[in-house]
Amino acid sequence: MNDIDLILQRTGVDLTNLQQGSGDWRRLRLGVITASNAVNLLAAGRGGKGWGEKKKTYLLDLVAEVCTGQSPEVTSRPMEWGKGYEDDARYAFSFVTDLGIEEVPFIYKDDSLRCGASPDGICSDGAGLELKCPYNTSVYLDFRLNGEIKPEYIAQCQFSMWVTGRERWYFANYDPRMKVEGLHYITIDRDQKVMKALDEQVPEFIEAMDAALADLGVTFGEQWQC
Repeated sequence: MNDIDLILQRTGVDLTNLQQGSGDWRRLRLGVITASNAVNLLAAGRGGKGWGEKKKTYLLDLVAEVCTGQSPEVTSRPMEWGKGYEDDARYAFSFVTDLGIEEVPFIYKDDSLRCGASPDGICSDGAGLELKCPYNTSVYLDFRLNGEIKPEYIAQCQFSMWVTGRERWYFANYDPRMKVEGLHYITIDRDQKVMKALDEQVPEFIEAMDAALADLGVTFGEQWQC
């Protein structure tokens, strides 16, 4: 559970009135390792050794956010589509599963505020929820018929479990254009191999990030002092 007072003191953001996608939500994520980028954190180099280019780039992106107190706001038609139907997707999932869903805009792993996740909900059975509303129906059908899930989504769910301590995470796709079966979901269980990898790689990543910040004369936390 987040310490609301500590977060308000450190970041200037009140979690009690926070909405995902808002300016304050983006502020909370500045310089923070997040579930949506877990696939970059875990990216290995050639032959599975060392750091991959995505991981190196991600580190520089986070260092830039700490140094500037800013993050690029990326938007696209698929993103706008997904955001526009997220509430409908949440309602559909709750109806189909008969589960209550608590909306939690952002969860830090601990009081260091170095890692966090933005679940689309915490379900009444204790599992987390990740919702996707594909822009193209063919993507929904590939998931429904073939079970295809992008690796970044698997990494996102596993990182969210690592942050929150949950044992299960629902991954759901919703397509309002489908005349039948507009919602499909699976349950993803906590993968101990991924948990071990995160236990090892996150501290290493933070150490490298802090070394880069120190070289620039900056410390983590300054992104929230702007």
